[in-house]
Amino acid sequence: MKINFKTLTLIILTTGLSVYSCKQKAEPVSQIKVNQTPTVRVLPAMESRMVAFIEITGTIEANVSTDISSPSDGIVESLMARENQRVEKDMIIAVINPTDRLALISKNRLQVEQIEERLRAAGENTNEFNQLTMELDKAKNDLAYAEKMYQTVPVICPLSGLVTQRWTDVGSQVSSKEKILTVSDMNSLVIKAEVNEKYFQAIKQGKQFSVILNAYPDDTLTGRISLVYPQVDPVTRTVKFDIRILDFNKKLLPGMMATIKIPVSTSENALSVPEHAVLTSSDSGYFLFVVNKDSLAVKRNVKTGIASGSRIEIIKGLGKNDKVVVSGQELLNDSMKVKIIGTPKGGM
Repeated sequence: MKINFKTLTLIILTTGLSVYSCKQKAEPVSQIKVNQTPTVRVLPAMESRMVAFIEITGTIEANVSTDISSPSDGIVESLMARENQRVEKDMIIAVINPTDRLALISKNRLQVEQIEERLRAAGENTNEFNQLTMELDKAKNDLAYAEKMYQTVPVICPLSGLVTQRWTDVGSQVSSKEKILTVSDMNSLVIKAEVNEKYFQAIKQGKQFSVILNAYPDDTLTGRISLVYPQVDPVTRTVKFDIRILDFNKKLLPGMMATIKIPVSTSENALSVPEHAVLTSSDSGYFLFVVNKDSLAVKRNVKTGIASGSRIEIIKGLGKNDKVVVSGQELLNDSMKVKIIGTPKGGM
């Protein structure tokens, strides 16, 4: 029997492709066998005291501070203090030359100048000269009266403290009640802060908190609540309070920012796990995996409580000393056989 050459070639090619295809499909089977048992790390659930904190920011301000304003429209004739300068109560801190006084004096001075000019043009020993001389004497008397009766206005400092802001300078035009200086009592510095009303129970007067100032990031300070304001802001729903810094000798300035750490919840003998061990399900619930004595990773739906640092409290769904998967849990399914390796450094 004769076999066509083309037919023989086709048979050989088909056989070769079939063998190659079988080898390609067989290779993953070996790979699956190698990787079918996931490796995980576990830690036992632990009981401990847990405290949940919130961190808020506040600003240092002087509780006793005043804006010193001009008593009238006019020109700042003198200003006796600058920023960072201490001033005392009842001292004259500025002098204002009122606009009315300036206008009257300018009017009388101009009248004197005009009469003097006319007098120079008039001939001596004439009736006009004698009349202008009398007018000049009267104008000078009016000018002297205006300068004497319409005085500059002194500005009295109402309290002792430090000038923290200078709003104007000598020679400047100011209007009545316009700010000239701000003086603050530096012994009354406090941190002004506010917190959502749901944390109202955490900010009782007298409580002490940890405080860190942006200006001194390496110093952890202690602050005590000196005042809780007796109202809730109807717009922001926050409660305002003051904190006085204790036993701190470095310089404090109004406007400095502070971070305050406030404990808001405590759980004694809380059963907790590393926070990253807890996963979120599609229905927004929480679950984790526990390895049983048969080395099966069992899925546990859990209810969480407070979080503190890197750990989270488990209120329901977990027992003490259960071996919780803390590494490799993202790749697990319920009741999957696993291999435990090593203990995470530092307990993760």
